[in-house]
Amino acid sequence: AGSGGVGEQVIDTGHAEMIHDAQLDFYGKRLATCSSDRSVRIFTADGSGAAGALEAELLGHDGPVWQVCWAHPRFGSVLATCGFDARVIVWKEASPRVWRKAYEYTWHATSVNSVAFAPVQYGLHLACASADGYVSVLSASLAPGQSLEAASWSAVRISGAAPGSEIMPTHALGANSVSWAPPVASNALTNPANAAPPPMRVVTGGCDRSVRVWVLNPPSSTAPKQHQHSTEPHWVADSEVCVHDDWVRSVAWAPGIGLEGEVIASGGQDRVVRVGTRSGPHEAWKVVKVGDVFEGPVWSVSWSLSGNVLGVASGDDKVSLWKLQLDGSWKNVSDVMSSH
Repeated sequence: AGSGGVGEQVIDTGHAEMIHDAQLDFYGKRLATCSSDRSVRIFTADGSGAAGALEAELLGHDGPVWQVCWAHPRFGSVLATCGFDARVIVWKEASPRVWRKAYEYTWHATSVNSVAFAPVQYGLHLACASADGYVSVLSASLAPGQSLEAASWSAVRISGAAPGSEIMPTHALGANSVSWAPPVASNALTNPANAAPPPMRVVTGGCDRSVRVWVLNPPSSTAPKQHQHSTEPHWVADSEVCVHDDWVRSVAWAPGIGLEGEVIASGGQDRVVRVGTRSGPHEAWKVVKVGDVFEGPVWSVSWSLSGNVLGVASGDDKVSLWKLQLDGSWKNVSDVMSSH
């Protein structure tokens, strides 16, 4: 993302109803879209003469499909989708333009609103946020040379409850969004001793208006007492970043490359975008508001690869780009209005 001279490529998706998400793959050469028409479509998007060509249509959901997410290419061409039918489907391209279901997860009771693959350094893990209040993390165990279709999958719920006790919802009333922390410590560039990936962490947002950070298997010295002697994989509440005045619609953890601290953005039904920063895992969050109140609900927040430009999609049919200033404020550097 940049502040000017942004090229534009228009793709007629052919979806019969509203498009809810569109995501480029790791190389930026393919675009996956999903819609209320229950379909997922994959297009060529590499800027060539074939750009915009429909490569495949994936049909497996029984209701609107809310989100799509590409896995790292180390695992091949793999796509995850979630929808109103409470399903999460992992798709694998078996041969060029031929896609098959590799795994289907049906534990959630109601709509699954968000899916996100973990950084590749941790393996193949998929976080799923549902309107039933729970966030699940699905993990694939892959032996060398084993196909994804033959992988063994396990699921862990993100909950503040102790292992073995009754799980509690991640967010009361519903979970709307989930995003993974980068696989590098916030001070890894200046302190080589922290170069190893930290424990897996996610940020979640929900209908209880809160934005929360969770960590997997923290060291016993910092874990709550009820977790200290457990060897089971479990997620523990790390901190609350901020609280909105209405439902949190989207959360996004900024990439760690070049950033000294940890940075998380959130957008909500309250038409506000907030950015929380902290210098390290055990520090307090400092939260600032991005701009003023937006003209409509904030549906999505996302970061540039460098982590210094924030994209905001709001209910007034506008996508705006915001850049961090030296004084710690955020400046609107570009607006993209819908042409429809």
